[in-house]
Amino acid sequence: MHKILPFQGGKFWAMIRLDSIKKSFRDQVLFDDLSLHVKSGVRLGIIGPNGSGKTTLFNMIRRTEGIDGGNLSIRKGIAIGFVEQEVENLHGRSVLEETLSVFPRILHLEENIIKTAEKLALHPHDMSLMQSLAELQDEYEKKQGYTFENQAKIILSGLGFPAEQYATQLDNLSGGWKMRVALAKVLLRKPEVLLLDEPTNHLDLESLIWLEKFLMDYSGAILIISHDRYFLDRLATNIGEIEYRQMTLYTGNYTTFEKEKEINREIRTRQAKNQSRQIAQTERFIERFRSKNTLATRVQSKIRELEKIDRIEVPGSSGRKVKFSFPEPRRSGLVVMEMKNIDQSYGKMEVYKDMSFRIERGEKIALVGPNGAGKSTLMKLLAKTIPYQAGSFVIGHNVDMNYYAQHQLEVLIPESTVLATVESVAEGMAYTQLRSYLGTFLFSGDDVEKKVKVLSGGEKARLVLAKLLLKPANLMLLDEPTNHLDIPSQDVLISAMRNFSGSLVCISHDRRFLNAVCNKVVEVVDGKLTEYPGNYDYYLWKKEQIRKTESGKNSADTKKIDGKLTYEERKAIKRAEQRKARRILKFETEISNLEEKISSLETEMSRPEVGSSPAKLKGILDDISSNREMLDKSYKQWAEFQEE
Repeated sequence: MHKILPFQGGKFWAMIRLDSIKKSFRDQVLFDDLSLHVKSGVRLGIIGPNGSGKTTLFNMIRRTEGIDGGNLSIRKGIAIGFVEQEVENLHGRSVLEETLSVFPRILHLEENIIKTAEKLALHPHDMSLMQSLAELQDEYEKKQGYTFENQAKIILSGLGFPAEQYATQLDNLSGGWKMRVALAKVLLRKPEVLLLDEPTNHLDLESLIWLEKFLMDYSGAILIISHDRYFLDRLATNIGEIEYRQMTLYTGNYTTFEKEKEINREIRTRQAKNQSRQIAQTERFIERFRSKNTLATRVQSKIRELEKIDRIEVPGSSGRKVKFSFPEPRRSGLVVMEMKNIDQSYGKMEVYKDMSFRIERGEKIALVGPNGAGKSTLMKLLAKTIPYQAGSFVIGHNVDMNYYAQHQLEVLIPESTVLATVESVAEGMAYTQLRSYLGTFLFSGDDVEKKVKVLSGGEKARLVLAKLLLKPANLMLLDEPTNHLDIPSQDVLISAMRNFSGSLVCISHDRRFLNAVCNKVVEVVDGKLTEYPGNYDYYLWKKEQIRKTESGKNSADTKKIDGKLTYEERKAIKRAEQRKARRILKFETEISNLEEKISSLETEMSRPEVGSSPAKLKGILDDISSNREMLDKSYKQWAEFQEE
């Protein structure tokens, strides 16, 4: 009999324990004897093909999904944070209000402090009101009420929200931005266990890098479902692979997992071959001596032995991969597209002024830059889905274009089948050819008759790619092409893109994709384009070199003559160290002064004459909040300077 129970007594290092879990949906067995123990500080990347049960595993831990067998134990009092994939219920509040709503007790305390202070103003000698106000203020401080709004703003800023957007109503946000708010709420709560299901899908590169740093400093346990190999390499301390209805744990990041997996695959293959030989020998013995009465007992023993064997599955025998390549397009002219002096605005908001951009044959360009800088607008201008207000736009000779946009997943017809969706754009392909073509995208058998509305995100992404590739093109415009694709499918897409003879412009937060495919990076900042020949790693290196040059840092501290620094160089280094010491002292003095000021204000707030005056109380609360913001800023500057 399976159980779901809290831990009983003793000290367990694991906060969550899954032991010998069994789970099935109709005739499909998802888990059979799956075990997992989660302890504090672990950052576990959970991988496995689409449909292997990764999200179901999260739902079981959250107890929104039952188990069919085994034991699930969660230590009493453990808070579990999860970002819901359904965000349509987020409405009626501003971005900041919704983020702060995860701490209703603090908001309630804030409201009660103001009400109690107002009552005390009418009855300044009421000792019970004074006592109540002191208790409320004490609890408010213990729950970090004075800093939680500032913490929320730091997280929102890291996830790409500018300060002017904090007051934006949720009803005016897209689904992707609502997902960022939902993520901000979970990060602000800082639960002991954080469950993240594809957290990078709705983030740009800058927000993704910020999230990486935030999670690397996280003290609780993190379980991450992700198809972003670079993200897992940077963040994961362990990898849990769901395969053969069980989970295998590996120590290290994704690259380490791949190496160990290959070793395990070889071992398992040898074990499977040895077992296969053993089974064949047993079967031959049974067939040979089945009719001999003198050996009947031994034959029956061999039959029972055969029935008890746990068959080892040969690695790779059940896994399927997307197999596709881009059709060979016709050759375009040298200049594929050229924009000159383009102006583009949305109402009063100017995105581009006098912007020029050129694509040449064979270029594979990555558009990078902060959120809101104009990357998506540039992509839409190239795809001609939006008009420009001024300038010229010339398309080169023999250019055929395909545009893969994220929203294309949303405009698929829900009631249409997989086959009908592809059939609508196929020209001259017979029914059997279409079925064979869809098979390369893992839609085989009855899958082709599935309706779009029941497809997973990964299946929809594959279907849109299948539509796209039916038409040969020599210019591909791709907006987040790896979203929803598992890692093996991404590998195949990367291979196809590297062998693609045409031109490419893409927006992607997948750094591995950008490094493997792109030969030019175009940075978009405030409507200005800067080109960097090379892949994403080269772009980062070049940016760092520019930053060092602009900040006055040269390579003097590394120059050597005959293996030794010159006298002038030693003097320069000493002066730099003295300047650094003075700046550190300046920051530390600022921090000390601000901490003293905050302490003084908190003491002032506890005085009866202040507590009885709502106006005075509000003024001091505002001063504390303002000083804490300055303190956080000073700490941040001090830390950044130390890091430099």
